[in-house]
Amino acid sequence: MKKDRSFGIIVFAVIIFVIVFAIFKGRAQYATHIAKPVKTGNSISLIKLEGVIGTDSLNGQGVSADDAKELLNEAKSDPSRALIISIDSPGGAVEPTQEIFNAIQRFKKETDKKVYISMRSEAASGGYYIACAGDKIIAMPTTLTGSIGVIMELINYQGLLNKIGLKETVIKSGEYKDIGSPIREMTQKEKTMLQSIIDETYNQFLDTVSKSRHIPVDKLKSIAQGQVYTGIQAKKLGLVDDLGDLQDTINIVKKDLNIKGTPQIITHKKGRSIFSLLGTKNNIPELDILKNLKPLKIEYIMVP
Repeated sequence: MKKDRSFGIIVFAVIIFVIVFAIFKGRAQYATHIAKPVKTGNSISLIKLEGVIGTDSLNGQGVSADDAKELLNEAKSDPSRALIISIDSPGGAVEPTQEIFNAIQRFKKETDKKVYISMRSEAASGGYYIACAGDKIIAMPTTLTGSIGVIMELINYQGLLNKIGLKETVIKSGEYKDIGSPIREMTQKEKTMLQSIIDETYNQFLDTVSKSRHIPVDKLKSIAQGQVYTGIQAKKLGLVDDLGDLQDTINIVKKDLNIKGTPQIITHKKGRSIFSLLGTKNNIPELDILKNLKPLKIEYIMVP
């Protein structure tokens, strides 16, 4: 009996240790990655936004608005003269994408620092939307970008339920309460209603790109029908300013701001959850299932 109790105490202590370690490790990840920042005015901040944009970043995967805002807050107080945001994302949910865009705009206003965007393998749809908050966009020649548009994907498994003999009864308060239901066909009136939401969101996307890239909306529409472009193609269309990798972006910042010598790069990294620290990626499938139960999801995302 005493052995069982002692074993339980040890297990409990280990769990507490892991949780405390995860909390402090996560906080430490937000700290600047230089021991003693040299306040010469020649340093450059760097943050990376990688993965699908969502409301959270479970297991350290993807980009959340909270992650981005935390990193931007860290970069506000460092001695850098400019910020480089490295983006490698196919886009994602509309709301957090807009939040991140707004946060970058606030960062520029509050710090008076220039923001440069360095695109990696992909910065499409919502990834491109975020990039439009920057003062200058640099893409790799092979970067996949563009994909300007909005999408809503709905699944209908009514036929499958009929085949296996399952029937669901829905009791609702209004005609449209179960709009997008996967167990029945959508009416034309419902399609029109959802299309109006997509169109409104799309027009907001167009307006953002038009103002950022100084491209008239009428001209922009022809290249913003969801097409994906390489960095080279995007430059020709005026969607990006220059071509190059992260080092090229650093060199562009040096030239623009007349920074002499080799600048100190202050890298800010997002904290990792306890699950990522334990090496788990998909050990909680129930959470993904619950997230996908939401029938209506509007996204700025590049669909393969």
